[in-house]
Amino acid sequence: MSGFAARLRRATMTEHREAETRGFITRLMTGGVPRTGFAALTAQYLIVYRELEAAAASQSRAGTSAADFADPALSRVPALEADLAHLYGPDSETFVVPVAATIRYAERLRAHAHTSPEHFIAHHYVRYLGDLSGGLLVGRSVAATYGLGDEGVSFYRFPLIDNPKAYKTAYRGRLDALPFPAERLDTLVAEAQLAFALNSAVFQELGVIYPGDAVPAA
Repeated sequence: MSGFAARLRRATMTEHREAETRGFITRLMTGGVPRTGFAALTAQYLIVYRELEAAAASQSRAGTSAADFADPALSRVPALEADLAHLYGPDSETFVVPVAATIRYAERLRAHAHTSPEHFIAHHYVRYLGDLSGGLLVGRSVAATYGLGDEGVSFYRFPLIDNPKAYKTAYRGRLDALPFPAERLDTLVAEAQLAFALNSAVFQELGVIYPGDAVPAA
């Protein structure tokens, strides 16, 4: 790859690797986190995606240069709500309680992603391209580990995207075509690095709440 998409990938490679290898996520995939920990992560994601998808609606209404990224096929909120209903039951909304790191994450989105195209695209890139890459693997692993089958892991499936690889290629093409001057591209890169850090902080806090000596899920 070349162009801005390649630059963004290189600039966030370290942060991406750190987020992927956080102890909480590696333990989650092998059953070292109780089912309640997986449910708590799903609740944190719902808080983040509600804010991010509200920002997507704001960008679309404003017709900004970020509007092309706000694809309804990516929407995760309905899937997350369905997952939580399966994991917690009919009163699932009462369990959607943010940890401190999630509050900081959502506040950052609320403050910047609704009005700034470069901030929105940075967070959109970190979340959705990750979901279409490693997230698919995590979903399969978690479904098997926690015996969930097709229920409780809708977040990790994209039924409206037939070919994730082709979708990601087209997405990177949109990144390369962004009509931003250098300083706005610099802002986007810095915000993407921050987005990874915010995401990692959520994993780190959940790792403290559900430590490594937790009873395996299997």
